[in-house]
Amino acid sequence: MQERIRQVRRHFGLTLEQFGEKIGLKKSVLSRIENGYSMPQEQTVRLICRTFHVSYAWLRDGVGDMFEEADEDDAVNRLMLGQDEFPKRVFRALAAMPPEGWDALRRLADVLREQNNGIL
Repeated sequence: MQERIRQVRRHFGLTLEQFGEKIGLKKSVLSRIENGYSMPQEQTVRLICRTFHVSYAWLRDGVGDMFEEADEDDAVNRLMLGQDEFPKRVFRALAAMPPEGWDALRRLADVLREQNNGIL
């Protein structure tokens, strides 16, 4: 399980400190878990699953896929949890956009779709 916790952290491009901040653990505690010196408490395992939308069966036992079946909200949550600031800036800009901005964005999307043969 320790290696799978490391995989989750690395998937999101987070340092031990950043990962720990999201689940309320210190860097040193996570380091001990990832290096096999201690086992995570059950509440930590469940918190990782809930926070990062990871499958409990996968994290606990290595069964199935890393992520639960995702809907669109889960995809947004994963982007927002990651290290890359660009998706966060895009979502914040979209959230603050006035109605006339949506019209301009819709026109831009139509132009891009045309230029890319309907792929967008």
